[in-house]
Amino acid sequence: MSDSDRGPVRPDPRVVAVDPVVRITTARASHTEDMTRRMRRYAISMAIRTACVAGFAIVFPLTHHWAAWLFVPGAVVLPYLAVLMANAGREKTPVRPTGLGPVQQPRPALGPRRDDAA
Repeated sequence: MSDSDRGPVRPDPRVVAVDPVVRITTARASHTEDMTRRMRRYAISMAIRTACVAGFAIVFPLTHHWAAWLFVPGAVVLPYLAVLMANAGREKTPVRPTGLGPVQQPRPALGPRRDDAA
């Protein structure tokens, strides 16, 4: 028995069809969205740095273990990296595909002016 003898094939209701997202613009994200993203990144970096400082301040006096020094690079370097990432600037402008741009028509050359000919 072939598939055509069984009748029309019904789609599986458990499978949800997802249409591909079509981006119709190459515009960058808004300034507000960009600033929010940068502030979130900076806040996360500073939270990690604070955890490193607290980790060293708690672990080293109690244990004097060498592993406590692993917190120091995070406490010292992360502020510098966080500022660099926050001030890195906006994302790059997406490159427009060359095949979708406007077609450049050759401009016709201008002829002599009419009043010059007389």
